[in-house]
Amino acid sequence: MDYYVELPEVWATEFLEDDPLCSRYWISSLTQSWQRGYPDNCTLPWSNYVEVVRRLRLHSDKPIVVDVDMLYNEPSIAATVARELFDVGCDTIVVESKRFPKVNSLTPGNMVLSTPDEFSRLINKVKTQVPGLEVIARNEYLATTKDVDKTYQIGKRAIDAGADGVVIHWGGDSSTDLLKKTLKKLKNDRIKTGIIPTKYLDQVVKGDFEGLADFSILGNICSSHIRHTFSQQSVNSLLNTPCMFKPILDRVNGHEPEGQKTLVVLGATENEKGEYLLKNKQIVNQFTDLLSDYYSIVLVAGKDAEVAKIEDKNIHLARVTDSVGEVHSLSNALQYINTEQVTVAYADIDQLALKNINSSGMLFDGDVFAGVLNTDADVLASMVESIDPTATLVQMGMTSGLPLSVINA
Repeated sequence: MDYYVELPEVWATEFLEDDPLCSRYWISSLTQSWQRGYPDNCTLPWSNYVEVVRRLRLHSDKPIVVDVDMLYNEPSIAATVARELFDVGCDTIVVESKRFPKVNSLTPGNMVLSTPDEFSRLINKVKTQVPGLEVIARNEYLATTKDVDKTYQIGKRAIDAGADGVVIHWGGDSSTDLLKKTLKKLKNDRIKTGIIPTKYLDQVVKGDFEGLADFSILGNICSSHIRHTFSQQSVNSLLNTPCMFKPILDRVNGHEPEGQKTLVVLGATENEKGEYLLKNKQIVNQFTDLLSDYYSIVLVAGKDAEVAKIEDKNIHLARVTDSVGEVHSLSNALQYINTEQVTVAYADIDQLALKNINSSGMLFDGDVFAGVLNTDADVLASMVESIDPTATLVQMGMTSGLPLSVINA
């Protein structure tokens, strides 16, 4: 059985996105109304649901299911709302067989239901106007009538009207015999079925509904836990609880779109053997093999130095005339840097440094500079322009206060 897990807000994706039991996200009208201070009677504007889906879709590819109540019992309004939800990334809506204004299903004795005719017309208008949207008919008749056959027939009619599946809601108590009989009749007709086990979740966990329901909507399961947890707190207890801001800060920072990087390889001067390292194709290849991780690569070489030939529009060669130092050589590469971040590496870095080439700031192997530096491109340009061109990378980084990454500390 699939679980459609209530998601109070986008932040909950941090914990639910990779949970194998969370098949889809459920946007609950009760939760949305509660956390925004509205009654649960369709007062909360529909633009709220559109905005929640839009923001959620930026962070997840998991299917999104929206609790749309009864959509005001008006087919044209229903189709308009459905279109807006679908356009921002909603996969499924669940439409209730109630009359407007809404009464919560946990109090079935106070509900007024729409007629099967009204319910079917609304479903048909939505499905024909937004055919790519999955429409699930939430059938409330069993809880109010206790009539299995009538509930089954209304569910069948919803399917005939265009619904893709039927939820049979049973919110009164944990006696689920009538519910199981209704679901069995629908499954005999190969209809997709769902349940909302507010009062009988233990039966679902035990497997009592396997083969009877294809999915279970775990409505308000997260928000009720949040409310219960916070209800145990007071200002005094919060004052005595250590603040844990870092995980929140880390998560927020993780939402920032990751920019591309340019890799700059410094090889403008000869080594102690009088050789230009970028002449060596094997050395050049160990950097060009990283191109999939970078937007572009810049090889910095002496004016007349021979360089292993590389044919790729994203690999550039920056020539330096009479380099006076590493910063001077680096300055010749700036014109090729069009990304937000940049990695600068010596041509002769070892394999350990190459493996850790994306480490933040300046990379050290113990207390020795490993020849790799990572920073923002604008920071690098500012450093290069403001420091002596004869300076080394490590002098430039230390002077500018770049952070350190240390391996083999």
